[in-house]
Amino acid sequence: MIIDFTASNFRSLKGEHVISMHVDNPKTHLPTHVAYPSGDKIGVLRSAGIYGANASGKSNVLLAFRALQYIATESGGLKENDVIPCYEPFRLSASSTNSPVTFEIEFVNDDELRYVYKISYNKTSILEESLDFYPSRQKANLFKRNSQDNWETISFGGLYKGGEKRIAFFANNSYLSKAGNNASSPEMIRSVYNFFLNKIVHLRSSEELFVSDVSLDTHSLEKISKLLCHVDTGISEIKRNDKPRLPNILFPEGIPENVKKRVIDQNSDGFVFLHKNEEGVEVPFSKKLESDGTQKMFGFMPLLIRVFSTGGVLVADELDSSLHPHIAELIIKLFNDADINTKCAQLIFSTHNIHLMKPSNLRRDQVWFTEKSEGATKLYSLADFDKQMVKQDSPYGHWYDEGRFGALPRFNYQAIANLLRPSSSDFSVANEVEC
Repeated sequence: MIIDFTASNFRSLKGEHVISMHVDNPKTHLPTHVAYPSGDKIGVLRSAGIYGANASGKSNVLLAFRALQYIATESGGLKENDVIPCYEPFRLSASSTNSPVTFEIEFVNDDELRYVYKISYNKTSILEESLDFYPSRQKANLFKRNSQDNWETISFGGLYKGGEKRIAFFANNSYLSKAGNNASSPEMIRSVYNFFLNKIVHLRSSEELFVSDVSLDTHSLEKISKLLCHVDTGISEIKRNDKPRLPNILFPEGIPENVKKRVIDQNSDGFVFLHKNEEGVEVPFSKKLESDGTQKMFGFMPLLIRVFSTGGVLVADELDSSLHPHIAELIIKLFNDADINTKCAQLIFSTHNIHLMKPSNLRRDQVWFTEKSEGATKLYSLADFDKQMVKQDSPYGHWYDEGRFGALPRFNYQAIANLLRPSSSDFSVANEVEC
């Protein structure tokens, strides 16, 4: 589980911004929304939602998680002198345009130990990287490097044992991405690497979720089929199509075979969705004939099953996109239910849905806001407001809609109306076209 995540100088996040899942007063309100992944020491929120106007930086906060995941697990594939693709500093200030991007994350891994991973980098080099952990109340360092270090001079802590530590890397490779993907490395570093690789799952608002009949096992398909039956989609069962229709697609020369296969799979009828007619007879439908909401839920369910079964972190941009507000509310409720979410899975999402922001759904510290000023995002929590003014039972959503917490779109109605008001020249053009 993620305890804290800090991002600096990434996209619209000019300064240092922290989204904290750590709980100071776990028993004050909705205590089941708090998990204890490392025993009773630290309370961690099971979910958090980010609100804000369009282009206020909500997506950039969530993209920072993806950038960290890339640098921790994929940068090891960069060749010497390659540009680091997720180097995206704040561009609207001369002081930050060429400054480092910095991420720091504190999390609890499967071994129930707390880790702190920090990395700072520019366009072509890792400038600072370190991994600490808490074997006791005292923090201990596992490895540390700075801009002057190479694979021969990187330093290691005394508790980093059990395998080959000195793994060769280029200046643009994170040590974690190289050592974590090496079978000879200590088990601890491979475990941390796998946390970033497998536990953090992303869902972008514009992403089309694709479910392959090959990747989905029979047990998961049955579970997804039953889940969709219980959310009023009209589906009675989902089956694999024994004889899927394969489209005739002409590919340009040079297209890789794996890309061809994916395109064909996406356009073939790999699944059959059964609906009962008035006589109770099941009628087959292809996926394309299902509603956008049903298709979104069908693609979303494997991610949901994955994070619940592994204790992963689902980072979802615009969670309620194509979903009914009650379905989005259901998903949040499932993450916050300690009896269901036994593996301490987490949900970090953005949304515009004010209906979700109410005391029965979310604690004060589970609600976050983004607001932009001069191109820079400000990230803050509902818990930052005076507790005497915003209480646990306050109508968060109504007050947010009234503008009490900021993070709402600002617009000049009269200016917009004037621009859209038809002018005499518009009427002249319209008459000419009509004639």
